[in-house]
Amino acid sequence: MLFLIYGASNKVFHQYKTFISPIQKKGWELTFTDNFDSIDKMKWRLGQPWGYYHDASLHQHHSLKQVWCDSGYLHLGGAFEPQAFIHRDSNIVIPYGIGLINSDISFMQKYGFFEIRCKNPEGPATWPAFWLTGAHRWPPEIDIFEMYGKKTGTRIHKQISSIHYGVSETKSRGTLVRQIRLTKDTDKEFHVYACKWSPYFIKFYTDGILVKKQRINKHLRKFLNDEMVIIINNGFEAKYLKYLPKDFKGNVFMIDWVRAYKKIK
Repeated sequence: MLFLIYGASNKVFHQYKTFISPIQKKGWELTFTDNFDSIDKMKWRLGQPWGYYHDASLHQHHSLKQVWCDSGYLHLGGAFEPQAFIHRDSNIVIPYGIGLINSDISFMQKYGFFEIRCKNPEGPATWPAFWLTGAHRWPPEIDIFEMYGKKTGTRIHKQISSIHYGVSETKSRGTLVRQIRLTKDTDKEFHVYACKWSPYFIKFYTDGILVKKQRINKHLRKFLNDEMVIIINNGFEAKYLKYLPKDFKGNVFMIDWVRAYKKIK
């Protein structure tokens, strides 16, 4: 199958066959892998260590019901699943449940190659993500991808890759954002998304092709030198929930496998 990646000018700059990565990479040691034949709760926390929802996203909560494996795939669902919580001494109901897994209970790593083979959820308001975040502090964070369905679901084919650095709530905080326009099948076909993180560069790959590169200078390096954990999640963007169809039952972010490698010295 052919796969195209577009630059900002919408001109095609790569055309290639879908890349399926071998488990062993020359010069790299495999340090973490999951083929998702089942949910391995020794590897993954189902949710975040700090709770079932984020203060800035009171429209969605992390739901155990929205994480399951079937036929060798991890399914991270997103559905209308109202749940009551106590938030700042008040009772609230968070309407949507989403699936999220975090490797913090078993795996963290400083530098390396991280990759996933997955298929996006369909429709409006979708917000799947594959990212790394600091094991001991935040930032750092490397978003290998976030993709957004927005009003119609057609915007899901733009890969947003971001690097968060600095010290929270100080002038050093910043974000570097790179956008890659993909072909319009990321919610129909599986693709491989990856990141190579070193002290000097962060490189983003889609189906084995280098699509973006960020140089890490001395200033950035001191903020991007912590071990990171792997997080994979489905999600909804709050302002586009009104565009979901009236008969919306839910969507699914499907993951075939995830892997991490470390450079052999």
